[in-house]
This record gives sequence, C-alpha cells and structure tokens, in this order.
Amino acid sequence: MSRTRKLDPVIDMARKATESELIKLGEHNALLQREQNQLDDLMQYRDEYLARFRQGDPMQMSAKKALDLRGFLAQLDQAIQAQQLQVNHSQQIVNRQQQHWLQARNKEQALDSLMARYRADEEVKQQRREQRENDEHTNAMWLRSRRD
Repeated sequence: MSRTRKLDPVIDMARKATESELIKLGEHNALLQREQNQLDDLMQYRDEYLARFRQGDPMQMSAKKALDLRGFLAQLDQAIQAQQLQVNHSQQIVNRQQQHWLQARNKEQALDSLMARYRADEEVKQQRREQRENDEHTNAMWLRSRRD
C-alpha cells in the first residue's frame, strides 16, 4: 500500500475535524450575535424610555414616581450589565473556538501538503521506473539487432 493511500484516512479525519470546528464556530457566532442584539435592544429601550421621560415636565412628577423611575432604571442598568457580561463571555468562547478551528485547519493543510509531497515522490519514482524499463527495452532491442 502506498504512503498516499495510508494517509487518506488521516486526511479524511482531519477534514471532518475542521468541518466540525467550523460548524461549532458558526453556532457560537450565531449565539454571540443573538446576545449582542439582546444587549442592543436593552440599551435602545433604556434610551427610548429616558427620552420619553425627558419629554414630560420633571417638575410635575411626584416623588413616588421619581423613585419608581430611579428604581426601574437601576434594574434596567443591571440587566444591561448582566447582558454585557454574557456578550463578553460569548465573545471569549467565539475567540477560543476560532483558535480550535484554526488549529484544525492548519493540521489539515499540513497533511494536504504532506500528501502532495508523497504524490510528487511517487510520480518521480514512477517516471524513473518507466525510464529504466524503456532503457532496458531499448538495450534489449539493440542487443538483438547486433546479434542478427
């Protein structure tokens, strides 16, 4: 069995590993995007809420309503901070997964390069074998012609 045939299953496994890591990266990227969208929505909601509040006359607001507003904004800010932490965590996971994918891809490329080198070596050997056979055939023909 040639070296290239022996290497085929290893290359297939490397390709599957690369594909698997790429799929995981895509899934983590999609999750990160959803979490970022959620954070953006929270921040936009906060901005819109404050804008509506500022449109009214703050002097006519009761103390209870002002305290309620302050409490609501504090809760909203906590939700924004929690979501920001989640986005940061997801970004770290995406970065790690990207490294895993790069490692798998680099391994696959190294194996592809090795396979190409093995094929080139086999091609050179095949050409030498054919040349030697042609030379032997030519020598045999020449020897027969000299005998005759």
